[in-house]
Amino acid sequence: MKALWVGLGASALLTGLAAAVYATRVEPRRYRLERLTVTAGGASPSAQPLKILHISDLHLCYPESDKIDFLRQITDEEFDLIALTGDIIENYTGLPYLRSILSRKPRLGAYAVLGNHDYYAYSMFHKTVGRIIRRFRHPRQRRNVQPLIEALEQAGFTVLRNSAVRHGQEGLHVLGVDYPTLHPELMQELVADAEAGDYIVALFHMPIHLDNIVRTGAHLALGGHTHGGQIRIPGLGAIITDADLPRREASGLFMRQDTAFHISRGLGADPRSNIRFNCPPAATVLEVVRNA
Repeated sequence: MKALWVGLGASALLTGLAAAVYATRVEPRRYRLERLTVTAGGASPSAQPLKILHISDLHLCYPESDKIDFLRQITDEEFDLIALTGDIIENYTGLPYLRSILSRKPRLGAYAVLGNHDYYAYSMFHKTVGRIIRRFRHPRQRRNVQPLIEALEQAGFTVLRNSAVRHGQEGLHVLGVDYPTLHPELMQELVADAEAGDYIVALFHMPIHLDNIVRTGAHLALGGHTHGGQIRIPGLGAIITDADLPRREASGLFMRQDTAFHISRGLGADPRSNIRFNCPPAATVLEVVRNA
């Protein structure tokens, strides 16, 4: 009997070690490109479909290799838009990699919004104690994001910080909400120049106060931040969403009234907590069908 218990204990230990290695060394590098079709109203029946690449939560920092290779591969495809929804760098060592993430520019442009890791240099104190005591959740000072913005612009991105771009001939209006969110009245100003029949795409990082985005009349809204939960239990879903979302909406497509939301699982995380289980990192191609 003693030998049986010893054997079971050893088996459990080996299983635990194998799971830990997989969750820290294997799955975080199993990058996927997923494809979804989105049908949402807001345009004339003759409006052409949109092909959008949604990438998020890169958390770039030295050293990077496989992630950059993956980005170069997927951005070599032809897209109408590329959307990058925050947490682009982990620290300034990630800036040089931005030069390499776009193999070709999309037809209507590449757009980015910033996330909390772009603005803050988190310590383990903030990531642990800050989860319990809210006033310690973020560092007191924000990081200077100007070097990041300049690097993104040099790479071919337009950074939207509570601003919008309209493509009149395409009937397309793209707005970007800066981290963490925006007052509802100011949110409405981002669609002030949109015309009737425009298809409105909203970019944001943190999935909070989503009703404010719905009220803009956005047809499609793209966000990140959750990493899909990083650890997903079959039958339960994400253990933590870190947002105003139920577990089932920690990643993927869901609707809020007439707005289709897509929350990305992201391609990275803080290297100190980049543990993934049943939640591989992903970028997503959204085939958007615009209809009346």
